[in-house]
Amino acid sequence: MENRSPIVRFGITSKGKRSGCWRLRSGVAKPELFLEREGQGRQWHFSLHESGRWHMKENGKPLFFWARPPEVVPGYTRAIGIVQPVAVAHHDERAPGDVVLIPVSPETQAVAFSVYFERPGANMNGWPGKNADGTLFVGRMPLAQDTGTCCIIAKHEALQPSMSLTGPRPSGAELERMRQIAATGMLAITIIGELADGAIGLIDLRADENVLGALNNAW
Repeated sequence: MENRSPIVRFGITSKGKRSGCWRLRSGVAKPELFLEREGQGRQWHFSLHESGRWHMKENGKPLFFWARPPEVVPGYTRAIGIVQPVAVAHHDERAPGDVVLIPVSPETQAVAFSVYFERPGANMNGWPGKNADGTLFVGRMPLAQDTGTCCIIAKHEALQPSMSLTGPRPSGAELERMRQIAATGMLAITIIGELADGAIGLIDLRADENVLGALNNAW
């Protein structure tokens, strides 16, 4: 039987609706991770390779590169942080059955997901921030070659978008299409930046015409 990659899909849910989901896959042959987002126009693919030379591709073309950050505490490296504010939970259709959806009340501003590499010997009965920060367990996957595990956790917190916008300016046609979708209140975008500990940071947003105007000025 062919080996299959372990996969964890996750997002948020509020008032009977859900966000777009993120899909994290562990490599079969090498200790590496691959992250993709549910369809939002441009196809994004994040590759966290064993070499520590990581990259993001957009529609199959490399967009930027970065290096594996240092361990935040011995044995744990935060690789990616993903923030989803409650406003992005606007999809009516049901998510696939294997998606882990974190419930969010309308009063909660956001859920912050974190993806950690864990060295062998990590406590499988706990997870990063369980006791100190009240984080929630989302999922855990083994890494190839018995090199440890990957753990995904979540935490309810206020949205503090302090990262810089990254990426090329959309074409005129793309901006016009985005404006048309934004007018319906259904435009989903993701801002990319770097967190203080060196992890890549992603903020999902549901944009209206005012938000798009601000981003248009930033590009």
